[in-house]
Amino acid sequence: MHIAVIQGSPRSESNSFRVAQFLSQRLNIRQGVNTSLVNLRELRFPNFDDHGELDEVHQLRKALLSADGILFVFPEYNGGMPGAMKNALDYFRSEYNLKPMAATTVSAGPFGGLNAWHAFHSWALYVGGILLPNNLKVSNVSSLFNEKGEPVEKHFSLNYPKFLDEFCWLIEKLTAD
Repeated sequence: MHIAVIQGSPRSESNSFRVAQFLSQRLNIRQGVNTSLVNLRELRFPNFDDHGELDEVHQLRKALLSADGILFVFPEYNGGMPGAMKNALDYFRSEYNLKPMAATTVSAGPFGGLNAWHAFHSWALYVGGILLPNNLKVSNVSSLFNEKGEPVEKHFSLNYPKFLDEFCWLIEKLTAD
């Protein structure tokens, strides 16, 4: 099973990137699972327009098409998902159709990106993705990891394994022959 992990924050030294790396590593240690981590910050999509065939478009399209499922990890910006992420994702449509998807939302505050989840949920349904009903909300992300990169927040440590189990289950059910 191949999972594309899409990190959606455009900021350097993003806490969302640290969470995406951690979840990607945890998925990679599972039997039969491999991931590709796509950092949208590195791709630097221009504002959506007919720019012809851009390298960024080819790279992300390849990641989307080769994935059995897509895990999105992104922060909440001003009550929604990052505009830079939405802009990059808008270059595609058919690549999402009937694709298993899950989301991890990240917040510096106590609500774990709840509003970003709602914006993403509407978008994912609109593009025809099959969305895991539960998401992983990460609150107070700046204190999530210790200096070794291990999670120290109790709720995250309890919730992320179940979240990843459910997402892998969804992918298996939808990709079974």
